[in-house]
Amino acid sequence: MDDVLPSPAIEPQVSGICGDKITSMQPSPKPIRLVLSELEIVIQPDIGAAISRLTWKGIDVLRKTPDSAIAASAVRQMCCYPLVPYSNRIGNGVLVVRDKTYQLRPNFPNEPHTIHGVGWQRVWQVKSEGKQRVVLTYKHTPDADWPFAFEAEQTISISNNAVTLAIRATNLDTQPMPVGLGFHPFFPIDKNTTLQSDWTGVWEMGEDKLPTKLVPTPTEADFAKARGVFDWKVDNCFVGWSRRAVLHYATHQTIVTASSACNNIVCFAPNDGRNFIALEPVSNINNAFALAAKGVANTGTRIIGRGDSFDISMTITVDAV
Repeated sequence: MDDVLPSPAIEPQVSGICGDKITSMQPSPKPIRLVLSELEIVIQPDIGAAISRLTWKGIDVLRKTPDSAIAASAVRQMCCYPLVPYSNRIGNGVLVVRDKTYQLRPNFPNEPHTIHGVGWQRVWQVKSEGKQRVVLTYKHTPDADWPFAFEAEQTISISNNAVTLAIRATNLDTQPMPVGLGFHPFFPIDKNTTLQSDWTGVWEMGEDKLPTKLVPTPTEADFAKARGVFDWKVDNCFVGWSRRAVLHYATHQTIVTASSACNNIVCFAPNDGRNFIALEPVSNINNAFALAAKGVANTGTRIIGRGDSFDISMTITVDAV
C-alpha cells in the first residue's frame, strides 16, 4: 500500500461548505418551481441541488424547509438533497482506492469523517429547464474533499402525482474512480404515521457512527407489516431492501421506490421532537470503500473508468386515501 496521499488543494473559485452553509464565488442560479396538477416542487440549484419544498394539494410531502434556512443556504435543513459521489460516511476521511490511500478533509461539524460526498455542498448549474423537467449539473475539479474529476447530473421531473429524481456520475479523471450514489429525502411523521417496507439485515453502528457488524433485522426494525414509526429512533443502513417504502398518513400515502442499484436504504429518525424520518435509497453501504478494501462483500462499491458513468433513480408517488 502506498503512503497516504493528501487530496489536491482547494481551488479558490470552487464552492464549498462552511458549517452547513454553501459558499461559492460562482454565479448562483435562481430557485426553480415545477407545478403540475396538484403537485408542486421547488428546487434550489445553488443550495446543493436540493429540494426545498414538495407539496401535494398544499400538503407537505417532504418536511417543509424554513425560509430562514433558504436565506442562509443551510443545506442540511432542506427536504431532500443528492448524495454524490458517495453516500454516508468515509471513516476518518481515509479513502482507499486500490493501491492508493487519500486523506480527505472532514466536511461535517464535530466529526472526523467525511459524509455524503460533495454534491450537496456545491452550487449546481441549470443545463435545461422545462415546465415538468429540469436537468442540473455539477462539474468537480479534484480538491481536498474528493481527489477525482467527475461530472454529476441530476434530473428532476414531475407527473400528476409523482416526482422522479435521477442522478448520474461520470468519471472525467485519468484514474479509475470509486462511486456510490443516493438520495436524502426527509419525510414528516406524526403519531399516526405508519411505515411499511422490507429489508433483510442491518449494519450495527459503533459509537464512532461507523458500521461494525451485519446482523439480521431485529424485531424493532421490522416493518414488513405496516406499523407506527413515530417512536422509532434509528440511524442505520439496511441491506436487502425491497426498493419500496410506504408512509401512510391520515390524508394520503407516500410511496418511495428506487432503481435496481439501490438495494440499500439508510433510515434516520432522531426521535428528538423534530418529527421526521429520512428514508435514503443508496447504492453503497456506510463506509463502503474502506470495507470493500478489507474484502467485505456486497458493499455496493463501484469503480468506474474514465468516461464511464453510474446512475440511480428514485420516485416519490402520492396517493389519496
